[in-house]
Amino acid sequence: MDERALDALEYEFVRGEIARCAQTSLGKARAAAMAPYDERGAAEHELARLDEAIRLLYRLGPPPFAGVEDLRDAVERTRRGGTISADEAHRLARCIAGMRAMRQFVERAAESGNFPLLAGSVAPMADLRRTEQEIRQVVDEDGQVIDHASPTLLRLRDERRRREGEIRAVLDRLLRTQAKYLQEPVIAMRGEHYCLPVRVEHKSQVQGVVRDVSSSGSTVFIEPRAIVELSERVRELEVMEEREVERLLYQLAASFAQVADEFLRNLDVAADMDFLFAKAAYARFTDAKRPQLTDGVWRLRGAWHPKLGRDAVPIDVEIGDRFRLLIITGPNTGGKTVTLKTIGLLTLMAMSGMFLPTRRESEVGFCHDVFVDIGDEQSIEQNLSTFSSHMRRIIDMLARVTKDSLVLLDELGAGTDPAEGSALAIAILDHLTAVGARVVATTHYAELKGYAFRNPAAENASMEFDVETLRPTYRLLMGVPGRSNALAIAERLGMPKAILERARSHVAESDIHVEELIGRLEAASREAELVRDEARRALEEAEERAADLARQQAAWEAAKEAMREKAAREARAVIDRARQEAEAVIREIRSLREQAHVKDHELVELRKRLEGAEPKERRKAPQGQGRPEVRPGQRVRVLSLGQKGDVVEVAPDGKAAVVQLGVMRMKVDARDLEVVGHGEPAGAPSAVRVRAGKDVRMELDVRGETIDDALLRIDKYLDDAVVAGISRVVIIHGKGTGALRNAIRRYLREHPHVKTSEPAGPGEGGDGATVVHVRT
Repeated sequence: MDERALDALEYEFVRGEIARCAQTSLGKARAAAMAPYDERGAAEHELARLDEAIRLLYRLGPPPFAGVEDLRDAVERTRRGGTISADEAHRLARCIAGMRAMRQFVERAAESGNFPLLAGSVAPMADLRRTEQEIRQVVDEDGQVIDHASPTLLRLRDERRRREGEIRAVLDRLLRTQAKYLQEPVIAMRGEHYCLPVRVEHKSQVQGVVRDVSSSGSTVFIEPRAIVELSERVRELEVMEEREVERLLYQLAASFAQVADEFLRNLDVAADMDFLFAKAAYARFTDAKRPQLTDGVWRLRGAWHPKLGRDAVPIDVEIGDRFRLLIITGPNTGGKTVTLKTIGLLTLMAMSGMFLPTRRESEVGFCHDVFVDIGDEQSIEQNLSTFSSHMRRIIDMLARVTKDSLVLLDELGAGTDPAEGSALAIAILDHLTAVGARVVATTHYAELKGYAFRNPAAENASMEFDVETLRPTYRLLMGVPGRSNALAIAERLGMPKAILERARSHVAESDIHVEELIGRLEAASREAELVRDEARRALEEAEERAADLARQQAAWEAAKEAMREKAAREARAVIDRARQEAEAVIREIRSLREQAHVKDHELVELRKRLEGAEPKERRKAPQGQGRPEVRPGQRVRVLSLGQKGDVVEVAPDGKAAVVQLGVMRMKVDARDLEVVGHGEPAGAPSAVRVRAGKDVRMELDVRGETIDDALLRIDKYLDDAVVAGISRVVIIHGKGTGALRNAIRRYLREHPHVKTSEPAGPGEGGDGATVVHVRT
């Protein structure tokens, strides 16, 4: 295909739009390299695949392409015997998983629907799950080599961590014993060395190696002698660890090289599918229709240029059946060039296997070449005029044109003497007609209007112009040549009648009759189009109503079935939860019976859990009652669910509220709420109200509470901390007599959620608080 034609018809714009719809860099690259197919069969096959892709897009959405990326450089490196990094290995595994997910998505869709071409497109993909597993045995999801990748690596890392622990223990001891010599009690890193910041006047008191001096000279950074050997061993272990990691990655790259061809084939299929679904997404965005490829016949119905969008005036154009030559006339800025570009660009899109921006299904002739002469490309370097540059392109075109070509000529013969220009234009059109090519030409020459009347292979068309408003309507009128409109426009603008009469006297009588005839043809054509549009609108309205009724019936049936399934699922879930909770309570009661110290509050809590496990009957709001007033902090029951929760937030209009139901928050209609109590008052002694998820704080204050109340709150707090995934919390109990503190610490040592507990440090309350490490 002639690249000049692609540029002149703005084919690059379509490439860019498709690239924007692609999800991967591979798909974007395919879009940037898109070109029309050379064979009609290939274009029709692509149109059929695109049809399936659009139907799948509407039904299930786009396939997943997460993780799929261009990794050909890393693959080629493995094929040449090179190695890969841990991050590259992770990306290769993620890419394999992403391509497998895409393939499975298409195959599942093909099982439930009619998508044979899509299923055939992904059929050549190889199953590389074993390769992915091999990579995951070495590299984790964060792109790091795991400890268990080899026994040697595990041993080296365990020893390094042990040595580093010894270094930290020595440094902690030195911080305590040498604190009076230090500038501040911290560990400073100088390069790879752990150092103590020692005041310069006491540097002789700390045994070790000076690694650095502060800019003021008041502080020297000394690596203690006690950890020098340990640090050297740690660095030696790090070097050995790096070598082991390099060995593992090299071995992994060698293994991957054996499946490199299969991986690249999968990657090529993934790029093709991303490109295909990008075209499908663009077709859905523009509401495009599938064209039918023909042997040299164009019937575009309601077409518009993609760059103008659906706000453009659609055109109906036909060529190749009754006539092979279409001559379009009309005023400047009336849309002739846009019409020419629309015909050419939509032809290229159809030949590229794309749907077209048209109101209805259209026909496009498949051609081997598209020749274009559009625009004013005056060449300064070659000292060529506008006419000369046009002639050079036309001469080159005439040497290559065949009967399977589409030729688009803008302002044919312009830029020279009108008489010679029109004569040359007619001669060129005669030659193209004799060759058998399909030609669309725009012109201002009146002689070409008559040429179209005389030539049985030609047809006139014009861009409509509204003489009343003196503006073009951008509508294409087939079979009607364009009028000059010069005298009519001058009259509307106020030209004196005497001058107009004198001008009309210079116009040949035959030309006046032709203008009148064209005017009557335009009026008749507009009337016929109005009738046709009314009939089309009536048909479309009837079809839309029928489709809407069918959609409503289908939606009603689906909603009814969904409600039935949802009710059944909810009933089963309530029964299962109740059974599980009851069994858990019974087990705990049996366990407590066997213990000698059973507390009342524990039995009360178990009884509440057993009562709460009973399925509640769904209740409706009482008839005749107004909407209850709910406020943040209130305890409420959600009537439709039969569950209690706390009001977190109330809508400004009071019609809805956000309720915390255990670990879940949901927005509920206020009419579906029943106030059963109030939340904690603002001045409660507790420093925190424990909630699930992100609302669980890092500390709990139980000072001033009884032992039983405090233990009950701590038990609930630890449950919430486990749910929220918090691994370290602080219980503030105060010092006092020590009774509350001792009871809490005894309780924590036996609690199943507690890994370890210890008194808090000086900055966290000292002996008045306990640090708890929670099992998460």
